[in-house]
Amino acid sequence: MTGLGRGLGVAGMVLLTGCWRGPGPAVEAPPARIQVKVVPAAATLTSGKKLAFTARIEGGPAQGVAWSVLEAGGGRVDEAGAYRAPAHPGVYTVRAQTRAGQAGAAKVTVVAPPAGEIILPPRVPPETSGLVARIVPVAGSQYHWSLTGGAITAGMDTPAATFRSGAGPRLVLACRVTNAAGDSLNSSLEVPVAGPVALTIKPAAVTITAGRSMKFGFDLAGGASLGVVWTLGEPGAGSVDALGQYVAPAVPGRYSVRVTSADDAATFAVAQVRVVPRPPESLFAPDTYLPGAEGLRARVPELAGMSYAWEIEGGTITAGATAPTMRFDAGKGPELTVRCRVTNAAGDSFTGTKVLKAR
Repeated sequence: MTGLGRGLGVAGMVLLTGCWRGPGPAVEAPPARIQVKVVPAAATLTSGKKLAFTARIEGGPAQGVAWSVLEAGGGRVDEAGAYRAPAHPGVYTVRAQTRAGQAGAAKVTVVAPPAGEIILPPRVPPETSGLVARIVPVAGSQYHWSLTGGAITAGMDTPAATFRSGAGPRLVLACRVTNAAGDSLNSSLEVPVAGPVALTIKPAAVTITAGRSMKFGFDLAGGASLGVVWTLGEPGAGSVDALGQYVAPAVPGRYSVRVTSADDAATFAVAQVRVVPRPPESLFAPDTYLPGAEGLRARVPELAGMSYAWEIEGGTITAGATAPTMRFDAGKGPELTVRCRVTNAAGDSFTGTKVLKAR
């Protein structure tokens, strides 16, 4: 080896020796960071429902936690993490905290229960397209309609389903509603299938004596039944029963009686009722007479709307044969008889009779 080579070898060894260091003191790792995780970290829950949360401690020994709900009115959580949602929908925070102050939280979205009231007319016409059944929508809900007695034509998975009715006599609409929390409600509605209702009352106008009774009738077409409801049009109009049997009031006047379809409350018919007084039941005339006397009078009470028909036996009518007051001449016999038939506008009559004796 040359001198140069030996010099480089020595220098290299010196260089290597200068770069080497012996073992130094040990370095301690930083303490692990404790984390609290709430499981599940997010949930959607129907108002009033319960959900169990758990707390997971990472980076340290297992230890107890204190549970709480951060928002006022956000529900309740017990010491075991059992949470009950409030009645009001919203987004709330459930927190778990250790004694040392480490905390974790979960977000809870509280939604309304599924709403499934089906909105539909009380009856539907037969073999008709374009009919619509609705449910008031709740955000986040899912819908699934079915129909017996017809066919759904559109909107099977929406809050409003379009359908065609069958021949009847009934159809059943059903909808399964599921809210955002996964809770479901099965709703159904049965309605009659019937044509438009047409209703008339018989008679449509009547005159009746105060206190008398009569039976009203009706003609009904369409609807799911032949049911009707009878009512009076005004206070004091008398009385009417479930079969249309009517009793007029004691006070004369103009009243009305109504019949309404039991299938369709908007379909009704009205009869006009004129209540008139009873015919008077008294007759006034002399008790005695002189045979052959002239210008004698007999009378009955005068009431508007009454007709009068006088008769006499043993004398002669001289005036007022159809008036409330009748004039007559007496015959030569020992007695005479006067009669008056009084008839009101309803056709009810009373015949008053009086026998006069000659003196």
